[in-house]
Amino acid sequence: MVNQEMLRRKPLSYEASKAVLKSLTLETREAINRRIPALRIINSRLPYVLEHVDIEADTFEINGRRWNTKLLRPIRDGQVVDRRKSIVVIFHVESCKQARYRVNKSHEEILEQLFDEYIRNGTVVKGLLRFYGIPEFLKGRRKGSKIKVTNLHLETKKTEDYEHFIRFIDLDVLENVKLFALENTLALLDKPEDWITTGREIGMRFTWEPRRSDNVLQILEDLKTHFGADEAGSHLEYYFSDKTIHGNGITLKMKKGRELVMYCGKNNTQSERYQYYPWLLEMDVVASTTHRTNS
Repeated sequence: MVNQEMLRRKPLSYEASKAVLKSLTLETREAINRRIPALRIINSRLPYVLEHVDIEADTFEINGRRWNTKLLRPIRDGQVVDRRKSIVVIFHVESCKQARYRVNKSHEEILEQLFDEYIRNGTVVKGLLRFYGIPEFLKGRRKGSKIKVTNLHLETKKTEDYEHFIRFIDLDVLENVKLFALENTLALLDKPEDWITTGREIGMRFTWEPRRSDNVLQILEDLKTHFGADEAGSHLEYYFSDKTIHGNGITLKMKKGRELVMYCGKNNTQSERYQYYPWLLEMDVVASTTHRTNS
């Protein structure tokens, strides 16, 4: 009994403390920061495991908690807007509770502080990471935290924004990317010939949601003529029996027993009522049917 009591009183080692803290939820670790000052330094160095993250020009949201920032407007006419003063509204989505604060910081400074607090090197986003535009403070950073995320949604207005941001993503973990581009759409995308000549692995998929005025079938026909591609034919049914495909797809041979299959697939991510972009241009790297037969 004495030995057990001594073990309970013995403080955890640094490594053991890190292991315990990393296993705790975000809310528990925040509570530890407030109540146990001795653990703050260790806690501040460890990455979080988050469910989802949304970042906009004036909004930062994690796990159903949203910080919305806006400039503090003058009460009387003629007063000059002070961009170093803001109002922060913290909104809890589940409980619908909110709190408002006045702070002596610009909304850019607030967003940067929130980013640095929660997006640490090695931070894991288990669900979805959404970026609606790239914050200005990230564009000026040469090095930064690597975020471990499998699903990324990125809305960008300029091609260079993508280059500013992607260096903060752990590409070894990333599996799915969805880009929403308001201009220079095609400049953001790898050309099909790059997919042919580079070592894209089997199972890699690229999906482009075109504007309503774009004809996916015509794009496929142009690609077929340009690259001398073959019609996919029964290949589509072989690989994509679970998909709704419109028209004929095309296929291009790649090295190491692979093919690049391009086709017009149904967009299942929108409701039936709001089918603005019903068809998608999709590209999949698959194992060559000839290679499979020979093996």
